[in-house]
Amino acid sequence: MRNSKRGRYLKALLIRGGILLLAALMVANLIAPGSTAQEDPVERLMRRLTPEEKVGQLFLVTFQGTDVSPQSPVARLVRELRIGGVVISARNGNFLNQGNTPAQVALLTGNLQALAMSSLPEGQTPIPLFIGVVQDGDGIPFTQLRSGFTPLPSYMAIGATWDDSYAEAVGKIVGTELSAVGINLLLGPALDVIERPEAALKSRLGIQSFGGDPYWVGKMGRAYIRGVHLGSKGRIATVAKHFPGRGGSDRPAAEEVATIQKSAQELRQMELAPFFDVTQAAGDASAVTDALMSSHIRYRGFQGNIRELTPPISLHAQGLGTILAMPEISSWRERGGILVTESLGTLAIKRYYDPHLTTFPYKRVAQDAFLAGNDILFLDRFSIGESWEDHYRNVEETILFFRQKYADDPAFRARVDESCRRILELKLKLYPRFTLEEIRVSPDKAAEKVGGRDDRLVPLAQQAFTLLYPDPENLADRLPSPPLYEDDVVIFTDGRVGADCPDCPEEFYIPTDALEKAILRFYGPEASAQVNPDRIRSYDFARLRRMLESPGSDDELERAIDEAEWLIFVMLDVDPDRYPDSAALKELLRLRPELLRGKKSVVFGYNAPYFLDTTEISKLGAYYVAYSKLPVFVDTSARVLFQEFMPHSAPPVSVPGINYDLITQTEPDPDQVIEIHVANVPAGDGTPQPLDLRPGDTLKLRTGVIVDRNGHPVPDGTPVEFRLLYPAESLELPRIETTTVDGVAEATIVLERVGQLEITVSSLSATKSTKLLVTIQGDQPAVFATVVPSPTPTPT
Repeated sequence: MRNSKRGRYLKALLIRGGILLLAALMVANLIAPGSTAQEDPVERLMRRLTPEEKVGQLFLVTFQGTDVSPQSPVARLVRELRIGGVVISARNGNFLNQGNTPAQVALLTGNLQALAMSSLPEGQTPIPLFIGVVQDGDGIPFTQLRSGFTPLPSYMAIGATWDDSYAEAVGKIVGTELSAVGINLLLGPALDVIERPEAALKSRLGIQSFGGDPYWVGKMGRAYIRGVHLGSKGRIATVAKHFPGRGGSDRPAAEEVATIQKSAQELRQMELAPFFDVTQAAGDASAVTDALMSSHIRYRGFQGNIRELTPPISLHAQGLGTILAMPEISSWRERGGILVTESLGTLAIKRYYDPHLTTFPYKRVAQDAFLAGNDILFLDRFSIGESWEDHYRNVEETILFFRQKYADDPAFRARVDESCRRILELKLKLYPRFTLEEIRVSPDKAAEKVGGRDDRLVPLAQQAFTLLYPDPENLADRLPSPPLYEDDVVIFTDGRVGADCPDCPEEFYIPTDALEKAILRFYGPEASAQVNPDRIRSYDFARLRRMLESPGSDDELERAIDEAEWLIFVMLDVDPDRYPDSAALKELLRLRPELLRGKKSVVFGYNAPYFLDTTEISKLGAYYVAYSKLPVFVDTSARVLFQEFMPHSAPPVSVPGINYDLITQTEPDPDQVIEIHVANVPAGDGTPQPLDLRPGDTLKLRTGVIVDRNGHPVPDGTPVEFRLLYPAESLELPRIETTTVDGVAEATIVLERVGQLEITVSSLSATKSTKLLVTIQGDQPAVFATVVPSPTPTPT
């Protein structure tokens, strides 16, 4: 009886203590009423949010200008409609690439977060905004933040290095600098695979891709994302684009919904493979993207019927659902992966809903995108015209429409809650405490933390530079020496200009005299005096084009060309519909090829490498590609011209003009001898102990690194075959088929019988390997020996 009373007394004390602890936690605002101490922080937030706040989290919007005062349109979107985030850009006038841009942006992001986090109406919960930006590299127009920031190379320039450490290094620069100014959402990197250059010419994808091999695009993408996360110390979320890949599209995605003729299974092998790489942890969580951006791409034959054409995949519940159900993506979604739409105000979407562009069913567009499976809806220029007033009104009415749907439709409410949980989980990952002090950055210190990393790009530029024509062995015959002091040099440059916004000042993509200045800086009178500044002249493509169109109209230019020993062309992409002057070099090679006879003609390409065909290339002395127009790449061009180093000859995409097929080049090199190693050597310090393997034991085998025709490790998944032969008995065991990881293949066999076992290995056309001889003895350890094949005699 006494023990029973004591038990009830202790139980009462425990219950009372638990109640007091729970009350204390509620007073401290650590848990919400009705919750438990062990409750997930996302669920705690969900319990506190109003329906209006949950709906608002789904929207990522753009706004005009720098006014973020409490009376501004963007303030209403943030404070009253509770949007989840904004995307800022120079195009929309949110900042200027002039003066102290880092301080401008830091002040802007801090004020935006203050709208979302402080002095809120009663009942609202402070939730930080996503503040996103596009920072794809290669300067204008793909890099929004430039003034004061480290110039970023294009994705293709990174891919051309064939070294993912450069991708990580650039990602670290991006993460460090964007987080320093308060950006927490990077709309990138792009993971499109340029499978066919002819398609890339139509889609204008250009250098906004790491390359044309899905393995290498995925490898570079993982490293880039890892760098962003490490550089920002986990304060920036990445949005890999353009899922499920638009590398094979047939037109520019911004102008009209493009079509890809592939089935879902074909997409797995090419377009989707890089996205699988960045959604799987594989022992490195920092390389996993936080979100994917769904692309406005439609497919013919997606489900196997070649006559069936899907709606844009970003708006198509069945098509997008099929891809989201793939194990590589579904497991990432289960871990909180977020899907963000491309801009729902793009011209392509407007034309899809109304080819005549007379109406824009903005509520339906947003609803279709959300019900297709997207979590965040990106509303940019969300109106039929360019009116910002219409944009704000349409955004507001769309959010109010979603609020009503949330109240009326239980299924819709469940979808909103599901997406809201993902969004809150990511925001808590970025900012565990949700305090303004934790989120806001100092404008005064921003400029100190960005820029000044240009020197890190010098080795990248040199590693990316590619000699397309001729091959290195024949280059010396065509260009036996650099320009000499007495040589006349004429340089033609694509003098294209662009601007961030309609009212912004124009700037040259590459100034007309940029290469001339680089040559004189390194080799002129103030340096080594290898060239005479009076003998170098620079002109733009526009003047060359006018001369070609009107022969005899420019005697000065024709005389300069006639007297020159060197003709050098600084080339971007060739897009005569938008930039007529860009075709000047092709017109010269077509109409006046005789002007190049007897001269040393050199082309430097600063965009993709496939704009000249075989006939055009054959008329040149040399054709180099840098893949990026940044000043450091122009400087590297001068060093290449003066033969300071020899560029490699392995572009990251196929180039029909030189018969370079990337898939063939990334196959195993048939001339290599693949090494075979015994992998089950006991681990430990000191001298390795001999293996004691006897019949019935397991032997682990590993190849050396198998290289492709470019000298790089072959892509993961390359087939490898181990062959096992007992020659004394003429007995061949079943072959072991496996694939590579990081260029290496492994296999395990059981030593079943006494005798000498010969082991060789092959991989596709690479059929030569060392021969591992394993002599298996009954009562003593096996004996190992390696036989290296004799080199094949060279025919005479």
